[in-house]
Amino acid sequence: MKHRHKGIASKTTMDSSSLHAGAVTACSPMGRVDRLTRIRDRSPARVRAAAWAMLLVGLALLPVAAVQAQAQAPWPSHPVKIIATSPPGGSVDLMARIVAEGFTQKFGQPFVVENRPGANGNIGVEAVVRAPADGQMLFVTTPGVFSINMYLQSRMPFDPRTEIAPIALVGYSPLVLLVHPDVPARNLLELLAWLRERPGKVSYSSAGVGTTGHLGMELLRSLTGVDIVHVPYKGAAGAITDLLSGNVALTLNNTSASVPYIQKGQLRALGVAERHRLSSLPELPTIAEAGVPGFEVTPWFGLGTRAGVSTDTIERLAAEASSIMSRPTTLARLSRIGMEPRTLTGAAFARYIRAESEKWSDIVRRSGARAE
Repeated sequence: MKHRHKGIASKTTMDSSSLHAGAVTACSPMGRVDRLTRIRDRSPARVRAAAWAMLLVGLALLPVAAVQAQAQAPWPSHPVKIIATSPPGGSVDLMARIVAEGFTQKFGQPFVVENRPGANGNIGVEAVVRAPADGQMLFVTTPGVFSINMYLQSRMPFDPRTEIAPIALVGYSPLVLLVHPDVPARNLLELLAWLRERPGKVSYSSAGVGTTGHLGMELLRSLTGVDIVHVPYKGAAGAITDLLSGNVALTLNNTSASVPYIQKGQLRALGVAERHRLSSLPELPTIAEAGVPGFEVTPWFGLGTRAGVSTDTIERLAAEASSIMSRPTTLARLSRIGMEPRTLTGAAFARYIRAESEKWSDIVRRSGARAE
């Protein structure tokens, strides 16, 4: 009997070991302590603490999952919005629509232009800066946002050096000095003489405070000593309309908005604010050769988005923008509306923006212009 009991005990011990290696028997003192510890570990306070810990770990992983999902999501995943920082019909609007048509054909999603003028581009670009960094919102604007406003305005709604991502320079629209037909001047020197006889009594229009047209006229004023009054509008179309009606006497406006009226004889052009004459208006002298040496003001169009958009998306957009602007159909279209093709991307565009910022800061300082 004793031998049988030993066999049973031995078998029982082996079975326990196979189920729970290294465990002590329930009847031993150590076994009682272990069981009490496990009961204590399941107390309500410890259960709640464990649940909170698991919840916090899950919440901490949510941003990682969101970033991974965004990285894996195809772009563009739905229609893309392009903010044009001018009213419909303005030069920025025209350039934005040229780009949008090309992007729509290339990327398989609609690229829709939305006009948000005001504050020399700041209003429209701020909407892009505040949007998610998913590449679904872009903007087309003039040098104001990239290179001028920070020197002209005491407070900026965003920092263009850190909160926007330049994609490509997509062209430029030279400025033309225009006068109403009732102005007796037939050339620049006659205009300057006429203005000097009427200090503070002649007004000029611009597409807005801080625009290249505004600063160009302020530069002309500082270089020649004429006393003229600034009347700003929200876009080139309004500035041209008031000039046509005779409410103002002159303006420095882009060729895209001006050429049709020059060709019809509704407005008189006296000079172009470029270093060289234009192919679209070859008979028109530069302002520098017409009597104000060194005068040169060039507005350009930049495509951008908010900082944080993936490098891959920006590079795809930049490559396609370059392709669009080099197509014969695009070049012919630009020529008809008085725009000039030019494309820069990547590091070359970044260097250009820095050089433009230095130039415009000097022009703002020399002109004394401020925007509040």
